[in-house]
Amino acid sequence: MKSRRAVVASFVSASGGVGKTKLSLTLAYHLSRSNRKVLFIDLDPTAGASLVVFSEEEYDNHVKARNTLSDALEQYLIQRAIVEPSSVIVRAKVGDAFVDFVLPGEKLIRVVDELWRSSSAGLRFKKALESFIPFARYDYILIDNAPFFDPRYTALSLHISDCIFIPLRPSIIDLKRTLRMVFWLEDEMETIENGEKLRENLYAVFNHVPTNREQVERRFVENFLEGKEEEKFSTPDRTRQYIILLTYARQLKSKGVKFLSSYVEVSSDIERFPSPRAPSKKKEESLPAKANGYAKEASQILERLLRNQ
Repeated sequence: MKSRRAVVASFVSASGGVGKTKLSLTLAYHLSRSNRKVLFIDLDPTAGASLVVFSEEEYDNHVKARNTLSDALEQYLIQRAIVEPSSVIVRAKVGDAFVDFVLPGEKLIRVVDELWRSSSAGLRFKKALESFIPFARYDYILIDNAPFFDPRYTALSLHISDCIFIPLRPSIIDLKRTLRMVFWLEDEMETIENGEKLRENLYAVFNHVPTNREQVERRFVENFLEGKEEEKFSTPDRTRQYIILLTYARQLKSKGVKFLSSYVEVSSDIERFPSPRAPSKKKEESLPAKANGYAKEASQILERLLRNQ
């Protein structure tokens, strides 16, 4: 009987500032509070997610102790040493939930540079992670990638991923950049073992959606997701903006990208989540209400992939 392996979901974005890290952390929180075993890998050399859930002192202590991904990769790939899971996986508190966590470390850029000097960077990365990450221990592994300004991190994560979540804002520039990224993803997925299956599991989620229902971006998101694409606006400029948004979204769908029916509105509660420090014992932290729909729908996708292994 085939042993079960964690479902791996990578979060990638064509632009910075789309809320990729916040959405990946909110999903990790939701899954953990649903009694799922979760590992979160921060694959961004700027350590954005790590510095949200750890204090500077905690982060510095883990780096000094060499409990990081870059140290583990260096030991395995360069020093040919055996790396124990306990030396790279640490415990993190996301809100009032606990998840296992992998920090990027201060040397990730240099280690990735070294990886890419070989002709099989992705396969070497996969082999390394499989040697010191116990995939069978978890239900889900979430990877927060660096933005697509440096596509090497996304390329590496594809080799171990079962699905991809693509957060984006409902803006012309985000949709256009995402379309370009998806063209690149298509080419990259042709080079990996599970590329055909991965291509069937590309999911986009609209984030930072305006709360004002009169804004073009808001009406575009609502209409597009409901399949009610015709709309009339008071000025030619607003109509033109709507048509361009719709055109790019349709092109993404034609490339096989599935859009989550749930979207996430602009919300200060989400921007502040999770609390940078542990909340009072008398008060439990809860998932921001405006992220509930997204978190539930994304978790259902992962549950389906886990069942279908």
